[in-house]
Amino acid sequence: MRVSVDEGHALEVLDMLCRGRAVRIVPGQPVAEPRAELVELAGRRIAASCMRALALSGRRERVVLRAGRRVRGRIWDAARSAGFRLRFTAASFELWVQTTQRLAEVTRESEVVAGEGGSKRVRRQIRRIIKIAETDTGDWLLYALAVRHLGRVDMPPEIREELGRRLSLGSPLATLFALEDRVVESELTLAEQLDRLIDPSAVVLVECLDDLLAAQWAEQVTAAMRVTPGERRIDRLDAIGRVFEVWVDRLDANGRLDLCRSLVLAFARLLAGAWAGEPEEVAQRVLAGASLIQRAQRDALLRALARVLRVGERMAAAREQLAREGFGDPRYEEAQLVLELHEELLRPQLRPLAALVNRLTGRIG
Repeated sequence: MRVSVDEGHALEVLDMLCRGRAVRIVPGQPVAEPRAELVELAGRRIAASCMRALALSGRRERVVLRAGRRVRGRIWDAARSAGFRLRFTAASFELWVQTTQRLAEVTRESEVVAGEGGSKRVRRQIRRIIKIAETDTGDWLLYALAVRHLGRVDMPPEIREELGRRLSLGSPLATLFALEDRVVESELTLAEQLDRLIDPSAVVLVECLDDLLAAQWAEQVTAAMRVTPGERRIDRLDAIGRVFEVWVDRLDANGRLDLCRSLVLAFARLLAGAWAGEPEEVAQRVLAGASLIQRAQRDALLRALARVLRVGERMAAAREQLAREGFGDPRYEEAQLVLELHEELLRPQLRPLAALVNRLTGRIG
């Protein structure tokens, strides 16, 4: 199939959203109404990219819970994927076409208003790009991939946050990828938004993306520890801590604490990276460049990071609770998976996490 320069640009924008590839072509006139052949090609690329993301982890045999029972299989096995369908709506098409037309315009430095983020005009453009009503599982995954890949596009951080926030309103999975706790424009609370991912029709998304989520979360926390000015750093770490807390609470409430695996993997990455070294080194690392003079502000920043770390303690406490489940008890099957996760990955993290929390909060023990 032959494509024009402008159509090539549209396909590059799509590859940026789906795969994180750079957009190199400069269009004469961005495509506004793609021809049918181009739409078909774009649809195939979206579906292939989303299935590839799921298959990278889902192709490995894994034990998951179905109706409270352990099931072993791969993503294509009926017992594991029963009830799951990757469904796309017009929102995915609009995301591609509207981003093709408007990305260069909304990512200009001149569109940032000091102290307010993106300008009103940019916010209107972003609302045109990202539809949030009646999205489905395929849209959720595409939006989440867009959150991850837009993080690599050269644009003002304020615009990136506006895009991530809007994508989160249309996708609970994007909410997890962006670690965005502000859902004021949504009809759902943060807890209700995340509950949608634990529904049997969608939970395969989380089960198959634990490695990708772990990488995304480690990058988000690392970036949050460098955000400037210091007040925004505090807010960002607080938001991340809140999303982690609500996510673990909802997994507990829905009997799926085995899905904490991605969070434990993220903490392992952080302990080898941004949280590596002695507790005092980590404390100085998060304070560096924050330009916070008052002691109260510096303490608030340390407490914000401690809030993220304490999620590890929350998971350990849940393990102790589930350890009391006996054979035949309602959460016995879940407990076996959580105990295995604890022994394999979480237990080695608890001591360094506790030492960090002690330093950041002044806790003794």
